[in-house]
Amino acid sequence: MGIQTTHLELSSPVPAEKMFKGLILDIDNILPKAAPGAYKNIDIKGDGGPGTVKHITLGDDSPHKNVTLRTDAIDKQAMTADMSAIDGDILLGIVDKIETHIKVAPAAGGGCTCTHTSKYHTKGDAVVPQENLKIADEQGTKLFKAIEAYLLDN
Repeated sequence: MGIQTTHLELSSPVPAEKMFKGLILDIDNILPKAAPGAYKNIDIKGDGGPGTVKHITLGDDSPHKNVTLRTDAIDKQAMTADMSAIDGDILLGIVDKIETHIKVAPAAGGGCTCTHTSKYHTKGDAVVPQENLKIADEQGTKLFKAIEAYLLDN
């Protein structure tokens, strides 16, 4: 099994606490308003904390149809979250899981910096094409910017 890692760092004028709440704690309520059509359907099993599983049918703009996400850890004090994509066509048939770590940190001037690290655990010696990694980063950035715009307006 191999591991490929991607890392994004995004700055925002949104205060860190507000961004963490919007991006992690209240994402299921905010995302349909911030990015209508990003999800067609979401079935949540759990209370949103560790162990929660979300079966998501993605919107028509996504290159994929579905993903199952599991929340592995949330630390409200440190403003970090760990989750894993554990099923769905987003895994391309060559990835066992995608582990994601998100950290929101205060920045000078009242905004924040969000870091997003994903580890793609591939099957055998499979390699995720760079084009797919780039698309995933672009989709993540697009959703982040949509949530940011919503939080700035509300």
